[in-house]
Amino acid sequence: MLHGIDWAVIAGYLMVALAIGVWASRGSRAGRTSFFLADRSLPWWWAGLSIAATTFAADTPLAISGIIADRGLSGNWLWLSWILVHAGVVAVFARRWWRTGVVTDAEFIGMRYNDRAAPLLRTTRAALYGGLYNIIILGWVLRAMGKIVEPLAPWERWAPGLLSTVSRILPAESAVGDPASLLTILGLVALVTTYSALGGLRGVVRTDLIQLGLGLAGSIWLAVAAWEAVGGRTGLQEGLANLYGDRRFELVALFPSAGGGWLGALELGTFAIGSYLLVQGYANIPADGGGYLQQRLNATRSEGDAVRAAWLFVGVQYLLRTWPWFVVGLAALVLIPLDGSTAQIPGPLADTVRSDREAGYPALMLALLPPGALGMLVVSLLAAFMSTVDTHFNWGASYLVNDVALRIRPDLSERVQIRIARLAVIGFAGLAVAVALNIETIEQAWKWVAVLGAALGAPTVLRWLWWRMTALAELAGAVTGLAVGAATGAAGVGYERQLLWVAALSLAATLLTVCIGPRSDRAHASIFAARIEPPGWWPDRTPIETARSLGRAGGATLLTIAVVVLGLWIGHRLLFAP
Repeated sequence: MLHGIDWAVIAGYLMVALAIGVWASRGSRAGRTSFFLADRSLPWWWAGLSIAATTFAADTPLAISGIIADRGLSGNWLWLSWILVHAGVVAVFARRWWRTGVVTDAEFIGMRYNDRAAPLLRTTRAALYGGLYNIIILGWVLRAMGKIVEPLAPWERWAPGLLSTVSRILPAESAVGDPASLLTILGLVALVTTYSALGGLRGVVRTDLIQLGLGLAGSIWLAVAAWEAVGGRTGLQEGLANLYGDRRFELVALFPSAGGGWLGALELGTFAIGSYLLVQGYANIPADGGGYLQQRLNATRSEGDAVRAAWLFVGVQYLLRTWPWFVVGLAALVLIPLDGSTAQIPGPLADTVRSDREAGYPALMLALLPPGALGMLVVSLLAAFMSTVDTHFNWGASYLVNDVALRIRPDLSERVQIRIARLAVIGFAGLAVAVALNIETIEQAWKWVAVLGAALGAPTVLRWLWWRMTALAELAGAVTGLAVGAATGAAGVGYERQLLWVAALSLAATLLTVCIGPRSDRAHASIFAARIEPPGWWPDRTPIETARSLGRAGGATLLTIAVVVLGLWIGHRLLFAP
């Protein structure tokens, strides 16, 4: 139950977030580059921390608690596998994205290709990522927030008439919770929409910095409380051993075992499991770090700053904020056992967690934290939620202005462009709420986003590595992959096999189109390669030069992965080793 001091902390944070957006609006009126790229003037650490804030959604710690209960600690390789893409961003794509200077990754298509299919591909990518992908993610983030806000705002006391009106319009339990939860979410969305529309990227990034700090502080605070509640490392190990016997080794293992555990349950061969994890690595984020990563990297002051920002993001993403979530997820298994035996937290909270293991995170918040600290942690989750939503609002609006409005009317004034951007932010807010109300499960939305990423992954990487790639080949791969995804989904094919089929046939369609379709413009590819200096096969490069460029890119990527995996292993040994 929240106390007066908790409400004071929450109100103070919300007022600060709004004030930052209003203040930043003074610098967002100069035009499109200012609104979406902050005039390419962001310090590298602002950009890196802002990316980390965006990927720290309010649903993340809840999802991790559910994953650990279902699959153990190693089940988190479903998202830890994203390091395959993020390492590539650090080693290969960050500096090259900065060299392009584009506002959106869809705009990059006009730089990379000059064949007839390029305009259609640009429109398709803008629609898929700026529209479908963006709105689905916003929808599931809003839906997940419903689990958190349900006990927070007593609307029956604040505005009983308004609550009664909403209750007549919506069913007692919508996809985002009861009518009171929906009112809370609408209020938060209205606040985020206001400062996102006013301040542009500057307002988003400045609030992101505060939001990430609050999010990290809150998650660490809860982790320390949970660690003490189970008796530290010794108490955690003994509790898991007493409750789960030999399964405790599976629960605390960092790396999955192909012969057992959740990977063995996939009923895939060793090669197929490796391929699945590879595809899973790029299925949920653009394979070349496009989207909001590219936006933040291009907003920095130099290509060196873009690389530094990418490194900072990777360090925070994988080596800092994971451990508080892992501690809380494992502690919840001891404090609220899976087998229904006596829990160490109050009965009603324990009952909620037994029916929904993702609720373990907010349940431990309510059970373990004193007044004031509880308000701080609620603020941290609100901050995580808002940092994700504001980025997707600004990023989605960038596609509408840059890849739709300006292609229809290239002569639009800067003032009109900013007006369209602000209206787009409001439009995305409305669409996100509508989608959230109609998503059956978060898992369902997550899988559709993964299918989209699997369809686009291979063509996206190949355009950076091979001069013979064409816009038509990319389009063929994307269309084929999406069609296969729809067909396998309708046929009831399991998710893991579905991803493998989508990725494989998308790649096959891409290569077939390269071989039998229109040839790439060699002269245009040479100009692109001279400006961006991508690795791989490009005109005017000897086989030795090609091999060296690929070796440098591949070696740097593998080194980045090795550093992160080593850091994870060391952290795991320090915290969870017997």
